[in-house]
Amino acid sequence: MASILVSEADPDVRRLLIVLMERLGHEAIALDRHVEVPPRADLLLLEPLAPWCVEQARLARLFFPEMPIICMGQIPEGAGFGDSGIVAILEKPFTVDALQLAVTALTPSPV
Repeated sequence: MASILVSEADPDVRRLLIVLMERLGHEAIALDRHVEVPPRADLLLLEPLAPWCVEQARLARLFFPEMPIICMGQIPEGAGFGDSGIVAILEKPFTVDALQLAVTALTPSPV
């Protein structure tokens, strides 16, 4: 089982992503704008259009530089995040199958 941080601004989409990750057998941890130090995780799912989500990704990379990131959409220019740690970009709208393939490729198999 992998631990996966979910940085998504829309609460409904965040809940959906958490349920999907848990159904894949992983532990899903929601980040919100009030997190000062993100917990250690195996992977970060990032919504790049919300500034606070990008800030949470910056913090996660600061504390855990080896943590891979799946970006759910293109990072807008001027966001100041660059591509540091981004190993996959899922163009919106993406399918559940595409998300599952990306997560499975980057995380240990659930036990």
